[in-house]
Parts: sequence; structure tokens; C-alpha cells
Amino acid sequence: MLFGQGTSLILQAFSSGIAQVPVLIAIALIIIIGYISRYLFGKTKIPEILILITIGVILVPVGNLLPSSYVAVLRSLAPIFGDIALIIIMFNGGRQIRLEKGFGSSKGITLGILDTIVSAIALSLLMNVIFGWPFIYGALLGTILGETAVVVVIPIIKRIRLKQEIYDLLVMETTTNSVVSILVFTLLLSMLTGDPFTVQSFATYSVDYLSVAITSGLLVGIGWLFAQREMKSAREYLATLAVAILLFGVVSLFNGAAIVAVLVFALITGNSKLISKTLRMKITARNQEITEARVTERDLEFLIRTFFFVFIGMIASLSLTYLYYAVIVTVILIILRYLQVKVVLKNKREFQTLVFTLFPRGTVAAVLGAILFGMSIAYSSKIFYIVFIVIVLTNVLAGILLTRVRFKIRQ
Repeated sequence: MLFGQGTSLILQAFSSGIAQVPVLIAIALIIIIGYISRYLFGKTKIPEILILITIGVILVPVGNLLPSSYVAVLRSLAPIFGDIALIIIMFNGGRQIRLEKGFGSSKGITLGILDTIVSAIALSLLMNVIFGWPFIYGALLGTILGETAVVVVIPIIKRIRLKQEIYDLLVMETTTNSVVSILVFTLLLSMLTGDPFTVQSFATYSVDYLSVAITSGLLVGIGWLFAQREMKSAREYLATLAVAILLFGVVSLFNGAAIVAVLVFALITGNSKLISKTLRMKITARNQEITEARVTERDLEFLIRTFFFVFIGMIASLSLTYLYYAVIVTVILIILRYLQVKVVLKNKREFQTLVFTLFPRGTVAAVLGAILFGMSIAYSSKIFYIVFIVIVLTNVLAGILLTRVRFKIRQ
């Protein structure tokens, strides 16, 4: 079970003497900090991600304003928050992927896959040739940094008048690269923490690992569509998310690819009309109450985003060595972004500059980096500190470039 140790770590934390009061105070502080960052964003237009990270840095590495016991509480909460974050990101992302894709969606899916795969390959080579890292750890770094931040990209494109196909492309890209990053990250970690690698053992393991997940996701997804049709009750978003969390836990117990099961389940429930039409069965679920679902989804994402960006700020290492690594990695990522956009959008030159500038890294990178940081494997700390600085650099650079591009668009 790859990420399922989160709950047991929390129970161990309580049994070892961590009081409930610091936990409640820590969670309350996270929520308050989140609202403060949103207020500051409205006043300054500085991305919330940077504000949250800065607050975390000020609280601990710079100011030492929080007791070490509270930082320990946050560290103990990180594993279970990581599990929940991955489930929610995969669940929401999978439900947004439309299988009956058009031009914008297909190009977005292509770009989203390239974001992760090309970054993983390029950084595995770069970190091996220049810094002597084993290939798999460079690939892990590239995978973590393979997403473009949906929390930054979507609010921006909603404020710009774009053709529907370009809007669909950008939404689908951020969704797809988040999903692919998590999937590849899970696969690489299973290779690192499993038996010695051989082609035969890996092929056998992959079939067993994925078959349980895909079968479970399909059966539970279709079964849940029938259940939704019959129950016709409120709170469908929360109920469906609860089923996804339960599915994750059960598949983990059977050593399957739990996050893949969640993705398959999300694809089924998010494309109920297409599934119903394809199977020629009346299993299309009732349309959930959109307002309720969106409010719940935003609140959950707000809590997760706030926790992880404040958390990585709190445990960050301000080092020139890591800055050196991060600058090189950022330059490579930007070059790759430019080339990918040129190739995928070769027939849409008027939108190439805008799409190119939307390269900031965000929530998925923060979550995966924090999960890796909590694991006792080689290079985990180095990867985390590089990811932290790359998130900052890409958000600053993208913000500067986007200001110029948006000005030109308005003209």
C-alpha cells in the first residue's frame, strides 16, 4: 500500500502523546491563513501560492514563530492530507475529462501527457549527466514538476475572452497533466520501494497492480451510477467522493493501484451519459445540484491547497545549492514548454504565446513533493527542496509574462 500509511501515522502520533489541542489549533491556523492569503491576493494580485509559501517561510524558517510541537503536528498530518489530496485531485480531474473529446480537448490531453512524460525523461537525463543522480530519481523530479497549476491557470483564463476550443484545451491540459503526474509518480515509487527491477517482474507486477484497480473502478463506477439513479438524494458530490475514498482504501488493502481505481471510477461517473449510451442501459445519474457540488469542491481544494503550500514553506530549506539546482531545472522546463506548445499548436500560432506562459507549477507538485519528503528514500529531501523553489520561480516568471501577454490581448 503506497500511501495508505497516513491514517496509521496519525494514530501513532496521538498515542505517542501529541495532544488534540495543538492539532485543532494547527488546522484552525491553516484555514485562517488561507483566508488571509485570499484577501492579500485581492489587494496585491500576487498569486495565492506565493503568499501561502511566504507565510510558511516567515512562520518557521525565518521567524521561528511557531512552536516546534505545532510543526511536528503538521508533519504528522501531512501523510493523511496527502492521501486525501491525491484522491480529490484525481477524482475531480477524472470527472472533468470528457471522453467524447473535440479539438480543444484532444490537444489539451496531448499537451497534458507531454507535460509529464517529456519532463520526466528530460530531467532524468539532465540530473544524471550533470549531477550524477540515478535516472529514476531525476524522472521522479520531472514527474512531480510535470503539472501546470490548475489553481493559477483556470482563474486567469476565465478572465480572458478566449475561443471555446482554446479554453477547453487549457482546462483539459491542467486536468490531464495532474492525473498523469500522479499516475507516473505512483508507478515510479512502486518501482523504488518494491523488488529489484527486471522487465519480466515489472510486466507481471504491472498487470496484477493495474488489473485489480481497473476492474474495481469499472464495477464500482457503473454500480454507483445505478445507485445514484435509484436514490435521487441530495449531497451527491460528497457521497460520490466518499465512495471514491472507500474504493481507494479497499484497493490499497489488496495491493492494487488505488489511485488508478479512483481515476477509472471518476471517468465512469463523470461520463455517465456516454457510458449509458454505449452500454444501451438507462444508468445516467441524476444531475447533482451544481451549486452545492461546486461549493463543496472549492472548499476542499481550498483547505488542501492552503495546507500544503504553508507546510512546504514551513519546512523549506533556504539554500544557494538548491537554488542553483532549481534555476537549471526551471530553465529546462520553460524550454520544454516552448517546444511542446510550438509542436502541438503549430496551426494555432495566435494562441501559442498565451498557452506557453501558463507554465506555473502548483498543488500537485506541492502534494507529491510533500509525500516524498515524508518517505525515507534517497534524494527525497533534495527533490522536495528543488520542487519548493521551482514552484516559486515558475509562478513569479509566469506572472510577469502573463501580465505582458494579457495586455497585448486586450489591445
